[in-house]
Amino acid sequence: MNNSRYSDCGFVPTALLAMFLGGFGIHRFYVGKIGTGILMLLTLGGFGIWALIDYIIVITDGFTDSEGRVISRNQQINPDSDSAFVPAFLLCAFLGLLGAHRFYTGKYVTAILMILTFGGLGIWVLIDSVMLVTGGFRDSEGKLV
Repeated sequence: MNNSRYSDCGFVPTALLAMFLGGFGIHRFYVGKIGTGILMLLTLGGFGIWALIDYIIVITDGFTDSEGRVISRNQQINPDSDSAFVPAFLLCAFLGLLGAHRFYTGKYVTAILMILTFGGLGIWVLIDSVMLVTGGFRDSEGKLV
């Protein structure tokens, strides 16, 4: 048993499971919350509302495992950018087709290209979302966000 405040469950798998399979509660099964995972499975993530709320909680480092330990991005990914992860991710999630997250991180040329292509018809936005979650997205200075 881990006595740490932080979970042994990885942030990246939890976030990706919540992103792609959140409606089925798979991220809850992964962190050991079997009962609520079954409820999410039966209700399709509370008709999507519960899944969206869980996803936002995971992204903002508020999600815990079955033992109450925090699943924290900052414990596992060490960003060095002046641009913060949460605003960049939320801008990508809600205004990604307009390149808002790229404007925020100083990537103006590619932000304008995202506007012109509607985020690469969504594909570019999906790739940027995954890159942000996994810690591979860089700002205009090449620093990890």
